Amino acid sequence: MALRLSSLASSNLHINEILNTQKNMLELQTQITTQKISQDYAGIATESRRVINLENTRNLLERYVKTNDHQQTRLNIASTAIEHMRKSVNNLKNHLSVFNQNMPKGKDDVDGIQDAAFRAYQDLRDMLSVEVDGRYLFSGSRAATDPVTFKYSTLAEFQSAYDGARVTIPTTRSAHLERFSFSEDELNKNKQFVDPSSFLQFTQDSDGDTATSASSTITASSALFANVTTGSTITVANSSSNDGDYTVSAVSSDGRTVTINTELLTTESAVAATSVVYRNTSDPYKSETLGAGDYGTLAFNRSNNTITAGTSNSLSDIPVGAYFTIAGTSKNDGTYTVKTNNGTNVVVETVKLTDEGLSSGNTFFDMFTDTDVNFTASSKTITVRQSGTSTAVADIFNGLAVGDKVIVASSSSNNNTLTVASVSSDGSAITVEESLVDETDTSGLTVTGSGNAFTYTSGTRVVFANVGGAGSDTIQIQDNSGTAVTGAFSNLAVGMKVNASGTASNNSAFTITAISANGSTITVAENISTAETDTTGAELKVYSASGSVSSTPYYNGDDFSLSHRLNSTRSFEFDVNAASSAFEKALRGIKLIMQGGYGSEGSLENNDDRVANALWMLNSSLEVTAAGTPPFGDEIEGSFEQIQYDVGYDQVVIDQTNKRHSTFIAFLNDSIADAENVDPAEAITRMLDEQRALEASFQTFARMRQMSLVNFL
Repeated sequence: MALRLSSLASSNLHINEILNTQKNMLELQTQITTQKISQDYAGIATESRRVINLENTRNLLERYVKTNDHQQTRLNIASTAIEHMRKSVNNLKNHLSVFNQNMPKGKDDVDGIQDAAFRAYQDLRDMLSVEVDGRYLFSGSRAATDPVTFKYSTLAEFQSAYDGARVTIPTTRSAHLERFSFSEDELNKNKQFVDPSSFLQFTQDSDGDTATSASSTITASSALFANVTTGSTITVANSSSNDGDYTVSAVSSDGRTVTINTELLTTESAVAATSVVYRNTSDPYKSETLGAGDYGTLAFNRSNNTITAGTSNSLSDIPVGAYFTIAGTSKNDGTYTVKTNNGTNVVVETVKLTDEGLSSGNTFFDMFTDTDVNFTASSKTITVRQSGTSTAVADIFNGLAVGDKVIVASSSSNNNTLTVASVSSDGSAITVEESLVDETDTSGLTVTGSGNAFTYTSGTRVVFANVGGAGSDTIQIQDNSGTAVTGAFSNLAVGMKVNASGTASNNSAFTITAISANGSTITVAENISTAETDTTGAELKVYSASGSVSSTPYYNGDDFSLSHRLNSTRSFEFDVNAASSAFEKALRGIKLIMQGGYGSEGSLENNDDRVANALWMLNSSLEVTAAGTPPFGDEIEGSFEQIQYDVGYDQVVIDQTNKRHSTFIAFLNDSIADAENVDPAEAITRMLDEQRALEASFQTFARMRQMSLVNFL
């Protein structure tokens, strides 16, 4: 066997060196391919912290650039939409200026300007609903909600809702943007004796006298209308007889009553009116006049909305749809629109409510006196009942909730502090966690809350007192010992009518003029001629109607601004929404023109002031400063011009910021490259050196493996 010159140790040493050379060459190949010194931070250990900081800063700036680009896209689209709206409004303004100079204004002129206004209305609707990437641009923070609801798809639909005479568009911003909705008495929920779903009273004639001028009113059972704006449009729904849209003409100081813009006749008989001047719908500038010699006398009837001529068939020339003006009467001078006409009897268009919830129907307040309390041991139930019957009295336990504590006092067997386990749906009964003893208490007891405001006294009586006649007499609730029951009438209000039944002498309706401080006593407007203390059980009710009253503006978004962060230290607010002053004023001006069809009582040609008012509104929406006096009081500043300035500034800021970001990102990339990137020429040279060294190593190792002592002997 040949003796090798190389030993195992030297062979292993040569192999390790070869492997190291291979490893170095592979690393250099990777560097040349990737242009990086190392594939991990360990390879640039001395520079790793600086590189990581630089990369984090660069990545953050790149994210800012990306979000800025997205915001820039939104601003660009918003700017385009705003410019389109500005042009549309400006075109309408120019058209309206020409229309304002033309006299007389014929049907084609009026139809033309109203059609132009409706096109502008549609343009604003479309542009305010613009959406980008699932986000509505003009909704405030409600980016997923279409910011506008325009209910009318045709001009005719709009004019059927806003006839310009009986229902008019809101003229102030607050009225235009009015928003509320009530379908129950939200201020009187969970109260004893109260059903909050019956909370409205509709009155056709505010003073109850058809022979005097009057208005129709809607009264709530509490101050729900305190913040309603005069001039706003309200919608009544789900009532028995009064559904519709109405214009608010007044709000009472106590916030309970709104008066609607009412148009109705005053009952008057055989009046020798001096003239009836009517205008045909085909030519409202052409007047025809009738005198007393034509019709003799006129009779007016509020209940059926008729004007009746003393001379038969003398009114036949006044066509249906025409409006006419009456002069020379005591109570009915004014302008009316013909609904039907048989020549002698003219039925006119009116706006009035139908009495509802006044003396019958649902009840808002329903109190029984002389009640007893039934305790049932098996079901652990306490029920309030009409005395001597099994009829439960509803709403007694309203206001209590599961877990509440109540204290029963003056009971024969059940005086205790009890825990409410459940409350019946009608509020007439509660179940408790503790044990009860079977008992029907007829002598009067109290249930009061422990840690809550609940209180109830059974076995009560009602006292009708003749104090000093009408306006001074009182009604009081007492317990069976003669002590006034605090809070019995606290949920009522002055002006309500309390209907008493089940008494010996005072079954009648009483109008509240005052409520005592402790709520036990009411003063009434009527005379209580017979003083009475009723101990056998009476019922006191306040009637009301159910339904809903609401006002819904065109704007569905909110007033929150959207903040966009340009970088870590700077941001700006995008506060343009569909309710911004410029858009709102433009829409209000457009609607002023649209309301009332040609030839009608509320038409544009018969209300010349609307043209000047609309022109001011449109000018104010277009320009930062509008000449003249605001027609409807002070307006919030805002114009298309200013919005375009603001949006343009934001666009410039984003553009400049992104340019600075891009420049800095390039600098950071260069700095990162200096630390991470390899010099290709140097890497190639080193790889070739390693390659030559590896080739030499293989040759040397092979030669050494072949050498033997035999060759030298």
